[in-house]
Amino acid sequence: MNQQTVVENIDQYLADDMPVYDVNGDKVGKVKMFSTAAGYLMVSQGAFEKDYLYLPFRLIRSIDPHDVFLTESKEMLTTDYTNPPKINTLTEQRLVRTPDGALTSETRQVQMVQSGYDYLPAKISSVDVGDIARRLAVGMAVYDAEEKRLGDVTQYDTPRGLLVVESGIFKPRALFVPFSAVQSIDSDAFTIHLSLPRDIIVKEHAMLPADA
Repeated sequence: MNQQTVVENIDQYLADDMPVYDVNGDKVGKVKMFSTAAGYLMVSQGAFEKDYLYLPFRLIRSIDPHDVFLTESKEMLTTDYTNPPKINTLTEQRLVRTPDGALTSETRQVQMVQSGYDYLPAKISSVDVGDIARRLAVGMAVYDAEEKRLGDVTQYDTPRGLLVVESGIFKPRALFVPFSAVQSIDSDAFTIHLSLPRDIIVKEHAMLPADA
């Protein structure tokens, strides 16, 4: 019942830039973005709004047309929720029908996260690895969920479902982004848009995965 109430209120009221207050009425920050699938708010803090909190929906006490109110203190939030929830990337094999009715195997890469509603595993994205690979090209410009450029594709690994995105000349930085983070590919514009913001991508994908 609590989960259903939260979702209903979010659908009605929640929007980017809404102010967020703690249990004592102190302002925590502003809503930067949110995911009803994962059950999390990304809240910006500080004078320049470049520090973020990742707050599960279960901490929401109430939402009205103007504000979000939480059940915990600002001190607890800044201690426990400065890192994004861990995203696990899984690979699944599925049988799908082709246009002529035959069955063929399809490899899908799936992103899973601990739900911000109830701690249970939640699926936040699923992509066809083969479809993504067919549309990729080295040199494509990569943008995050807020349209900020992360760099360019320097290589990609289809078996592991990974993009290598590099930026910078004198101090180049590489990000190892799973195919499942791809929101869209525009072959004409030679661009890739991801479903995650820069902060999460840098924190989660700045190192090559251990199994790669």
